[in-house]
Amino acid sequence: MKKNWAIRKDAEAVSPVIATILMVAITVVLAAVLYVMVLGFGGGENTPSVQITSRTTTDNGYKWTLTAPTSEVSWTDFTVILQSPTDAETFDTLTKTALTGTGVQTQSISATFDGSTFYLNVTDLGGNGIMSNGDYITIEGAFASGTTYTITMQHEPTDGTMVSQQWTV
Repeated sequence: MKKNWAIRKDAEAVSPVIATILMVAITVVLAAVLYVMVLGFGGGENTPSVQITSRTTTDNGYKWTLTAPTSEVSWTDFTVILQSPTDAETFDTLTKTALTGTGVQTQSISATFDGSTFYLNVTDLGGNGIMSNGDYITIEGAFASGTTYTITMQHEPTDGTMVSQQWTV
């Protein structure tokens, strides 16, 4: 039996212009869906960043002077993590007590780090409970000579790093 390969004369197709428009539209929709999936739905909160303008040596430790963060940060919304090659300590008890009132205010907490007691002091120059330009933190304790340390300020609401600095004593 012989097959009949007849060409249909009544067949209709989509015009090339319409086909191109459909392909572009599908590509745009797929790109938008992928964008939303990658960056999250609804634009979540970004981690503010802050800069360390200086690190100076104090009698018993170090002082870090800060710039104003890229968005408002309450002193209750951050933790300080101090790391050495053999230990790490998170100073977060301080952040549960708001620095509020008038004038310069300082809060202090202690923690055991590398077998010694270390003190974290936060100084809010404006006394408003908000991290601002010129405010500073100090960490006092027995820093070991020749040891490399890292200080990290972490933003609690976003769990992101605001600033981190490494130095060798």
